[in-house]
Amino acid sequence: MCKELAMILQSKHVWINEQFQPAQLEIENGKILNIYSYGFKEVTDDFDEYKVLPGLIDMHCHGFNGMDCNYVHREGFIHWMNSLPKEGVTSFLATTSTAPEENLLQSFACIKKTITEYNEGAHCLGIHVEGPQISFDFKGAHNPYFIQKPSVEQFERYQDAASNIIKLICIAPEMDVNHTLIKYCKNKGIKVTIGHTGATYNECVLAAKDGAGSFTHTFNGMLGIHHREPGTAGAAMAMDDMYAELICDGVHVHYAVAKAVAKTKGKDRLILITDAVQIKGLKPGIYETPNRWVEVKEDGCGRLKDGRLAGSSNKMITMLKNCIQECGIDEVTAINAATKNPATFLDLADKGVLEKGKDADILIIDNCFEVIQTYCRGKAYL
Repeated sequence: MCKELAMILQSKHVWINEQFQPAQLEIENGKILNIYSYGFKEVTDDFDEYKVLPGLIDMHCHGFNGMDCNYVHREGFIHWMNSLPKEGVTSFLATTSTAPEENLLQSFACIKKTITEYNEGAHCLGIHVEGPQISFDFKGAHNPYFIQKPSVEQFERYQDAASNIIKLICIAPEMDVNHTLIKYCKNKGIKVTIGHTGATYNECVLAAKDGAGSFTHTFNGMLGIHHREPGTAGAAMAMDDMYAELICDGVHVHYAVAKAVAKTKGKDRLILITDAVQIKGLKPGIYETPNRWVEVKEDGCGRLKDGRLAGSSNKMITMLKNCIQECGIDEVTAINAATKNPATFLDLADKGVLEKGKDADILIIDNCFEVIQTYCRGKAYL
C-alpha cells in the first residue's frame, strides 16, 4: 500500500478540548498524525479565520434524493455518501424504518455490500433500525400494517442479512415483553434507543437498566410530559445518564423546547440528528414512493395526506447553526451534540474529536456556518 504524504492544515480557530484555539493539524494516511501550535510548520492549507471542527456525525438519517434505506439501491447509496460531505457530514448510520421484512433484508445486504466495496465520501458506520419494533399508538408516519412486537428471532434475521453491521435499534420498551430484545442487544453490544413509544417514566427507567441508552427524536413519537406522569419525553429530559436525540429545525420541536432539552442534557448527552428521509435533495412537491405518499413543503419537511410529519430534508450543518443562532445554546453543547456525543454513544473510538491518532474527519466553516471544506479520513471533499 502506498503511503500518503502528510499535509498540514492550520487555522486561528481549531476546535480542540472544547474550545477554539490557534493550531495546526498534521494529517497522514487518513489520521491526525500530530497537532502543533499555530505557525509551527509550513502548511499545506491555511484556513486563517475559518473555524475548524470535527466532522459532523448523523446517526439518524433515512435517505436522499429519492432513495430510501428501506429500498436501497447501490447507485443511490453511493450518491448519498458522496453528497453528505457538502453539508459537513463525515460519518453516518444508514437508518431504516418500518417496512416489509423482505425489503429490509434486501436493503441490509445491499448496504453491507456497498460500503464494503466503496470507500469514498462520508463513512457509513453501519445500520440504524427504526421500526417495526414500535408502538402502533405512537407510530408517527410509520406504516401501521408492518409494525410488529420486538422479537429476538426477527432481529437475528436482520443481523444475519446485514452481516452484523446493525449498530443501533429503536424499540418501544412497553412492547418488548420482559425487555427481552433490549437485553439481547445489550449483550451483543448493539445500542438501543427508546422511541415511537408510549412508555411511562418508570418504564423508561427500567428499560435503561436493561440496556437502553438514548431516546429517539425527543418529543416526537413519544408520550409527552405531564406534571403527574413525566412520560417518555419527561424521562428523556430527566434521566441524566441517557442520551437524547434532537431535530433542531423549529418544526419537529419548537426552538424554546429544543433549548430546554439542551439545557437538561448538557454538553455530554445531547445528540443532534436530521431524521432526513428520501425527500432530501428534492424540490417542493408531491412524491409517491414505495408504501408512502408524501408532500414536500417549502419548510423542507415532508407531510402525509393527513398532515402528519413524515421526515425532513434537514442538513446537519443547519441543525448545528439553529442550535447556536436560533436557540442560544452554547457552542460546547451544540458542537459536542453533532460530533463528540454521537461518537461516544456509539463507541467510535476514532471519531468525534480533533486529537492525535483520531480519524482525520474535519469540517471547515465560516462564521455564517457555510461549509468551506470537508475532509473524510483525510480526503478533501466539496
